[in-house]
Amino acid sequence: MQSRMNLGRRRRIPIWIMAVLGALVLLFMFEAYRLVMPFVSRNPLYHEVNFGQTVIDNWEYEGENEEGYLEFYNPTTGGHSMLPPSAKLFGADGKWVVIEHADAASLTYAEPLESAPPYWYLIMLAMIGGGFWWMMHRRRALRKKRMYLRGTRKETIHVPTVKRRPKRFRAKSSRRLW
Repeated sequence: MQSRMNLGRRRRIPIWIMAVLGALVLLFMFEAYRLVMPFVSRNPLYHEVNFGQTVIDNWEYEGENEEGYLEFYNPTTGGHSMLPPSAKLFGADGKWVVIEHADAASLTYAEPLESAPPYWYLIMLAMIGGGFWWMMHRRRALRKKRMYLRGTRKETIHVPTVKRRPKRFRAKSSRRLW
């Protein structure tokens, strides 16, 4: 006859660990897809415009010229701007965007905060979480250290702040209580 072995209570993985692992898996899948197909932009934060569409306010993308320079035109002010093919930033009217990819017919760009790769945001969140964990861990460690430093309370008689003189040098009271 076989006896059952008591395994005790099985522990589940905490929900926050499962959430972090799920986010890591999704990020890994996103980055793996980007590595397999580098010229296909699947980042939902990127914006793609074609020839004649606006990029910043009224500034329109006018494609590339013969030399490969990117051209932008503002029809309201008549402004014209050209960027070299290696340019990664376009700024106009006090705003700017990060150019991700450009060719003769289309331009892919992102707002400044949206242009960072997703894993950078994950690294920043991990650093904030690690700093928070370290702060809480140090707080607990210091609390334990303080408890050991205090020691046990000694039961002593309260001595007033005035220094006590030996009995032979004490002044005698002039008042009698009886």
